[in-house]
Order: sequence, then C-alpha cells, then structure tokens
Amino acid sequence: MLLKKVKKYWDKLETENLDMCASFTLFRLLKNNNFKFKNKNVLDIGFGEGQNLVEFQKRGASIHGIELRKKKIKKIIELSKVKKNNFYNCDLNISFPKLEKKFNLIFSLDTFNYLTKSKQLDFFKNCHNYLKKNGFFLIHYPQMQLLKKKNKDIFDYEISSKNYTKSYFFERENPIIFLKDKDINEIINKNEKRFKLISSIFDTNTVSKKNSAKLTINRFLLFKKK
Repeated sequence: MLLKKVKKYWDKLETENLDMCASFTLFRLLKNNNFKFKNKNVLDIGFGEGQNLVEFQKRGASIHGIELRKKKIKKIIELSKVKKNNFYNCDLNISFPKLEKKFNLIFSLDTFNYLTKSKQLDFFKNCHNYLKKNGFFLIHYPQMQLLKKKNKDIFDYEISSKNYTKSYFFERENPIIFLKDKDINEIINKNEKRFKLISSIFDTNTVSKKNSAKLTINRFLLFKKK
C-alpha cells in the first residue's frame, strides 16, 4: 500500500542531513511572474531541509511549512528562529492540517508525487482554500529520468532518443510516483474553476558522479487562484 510505503521510506530518512541549496528555478519562475517576496505569507509543503524557506525569509517573506519528519521541523525552527506554530507535522496521505492563516504563495517541491490519487485531488482543493485572492500555487515533480547511451563526446548536450533512453535510478525502496501527463491534465481540468495555469516549465539535473549519464527532467507548474 502506497500510504505505508511512503511513511516507512521517509521515516527511515528522519535523521539524514543533506547539504542543499535553494531552487534557482523556483525563484526565477516566481520573479518572472512578478511575485513580490517582502511581507508575503509563504507555505512550503514538504520542505525537507528547509533551504527554500530560508531563502524566502532572506527575501523578507513570512515563512510557514508542512513536513512529515519532526526532526526537519526542529531543524528549520533552529535555522530560521521562527516560532514553532508556523510549522505543521503531517502525513498528507492521511489528512491536510488545519492552518491558521491564508497565504500569498503555496508551493510544493517533490512531494505531490508521493500522494495517492485521491489525496492529489484533495491537495489542490485544500491549497485553494488556504490561498489569498490571486495567490500563487506551484507544484514540482520529476517527470522523467533518462540514461545516456555510450558517447565519448564529453561536450555533447543533445537530449534526444539518439543519446538517451528512458530509465529509473532512484533507490528501489523509494515509492515515488512518476506522474503521467494524462493524469496531470486530468487534475488540472478538474480544478479549472479554482486555478488558472499560468506557467509550465522544466529544468534538468544530473546525479552522476563524473558526467551527465543520468538525467532527471523536473516539471514546474505555476497556477494562480481564480
């Protein structure tokens, strides 16, 4: 069962301490869409190491977050010096927390793809309810992983079937869901009265030690509350 697998996987990573930096793509996308950071209420759902919240705080935003792992909440409180009431410990495959305020921006990176299908629909509904008028809503998920074919040209950057094949190189125990385009379109269509899709972009990252043999395509969808 997906719910149990997700909880078990992230519980095992409770004490991991990754050296993470804020997402360049996230902040560039928001700036390109004229999001003003100062004095805005921002909610990060599944904030992990808290690197994006720290960057929002530097830019003058009031930060809040939801996270499955209690030790990550303790870490962000220590890093940000923000009161603990701004953060919620919650398993989104069970329920969405009751929040005390509304937000100018709700975003979630690499979390939506761990939710059951019914909870994905609930996720959109709950985020809409907690957004202020004209608020922004952003989700990110890994769309595809590609493995490079043998190629001795170290400067080759062409991402095509000539150079890459579809693959999967997350850990076997990682219960991540690779969301299909038709499923995402279905969710978007079911929420067309709640949100307007204003941007769909992707970035890429390599996780190989020496080269670009392993490539992940990450999708960012930015919505605005209607």
